[in-house]
Amino acid sequence: MNKAPRPRESGFTLIEVLIALAIVSIALAAIVRASSLTITNLGLLEQQSLAMLSAENRLAELRMAQGPVVPGVVRSACAQGGLRLVCRTEAGAAVDGLRTVTVDVYLAEDGERRLASLRTRVPDGAGK
Repeated sequence: MNKAPRPRESGFTLIEVLIALAIVSIALAAIVRASSLTITNLGLLEQQSLAMLSAENRLAELRMAQGPVVPGVVRSACAQGGLRLVCRTEAGAAVDGLRTVTVDVYLAEDGERRLASLRTRVPDGAGK
């Protein structure tokens, strides 16, 4: 009896399937990690944008003030967009009729990490 050659069955071997599965799972893990970092960075960017708005608002308040800007450091709440922020306003000594004012903005819960900082010069006795 002559045995006829068996035709080779088409398809993938178990090893080929496992290797393909490993490659796909590594690619998916990289995509999930990249998405996570993007979401984290987006949250930080939103916080920094709101902090910059708070700093700009604080400087606008100083420019519109009725009395002179008093030298020294003042900490005050400056919430923006539902985010609890603290503004640290520092006014320096007047030089040539101008006073340097710096506004630093921090998260209310984390007073160490500055989110935004603005510096400008206002006329000494602004709003008189």
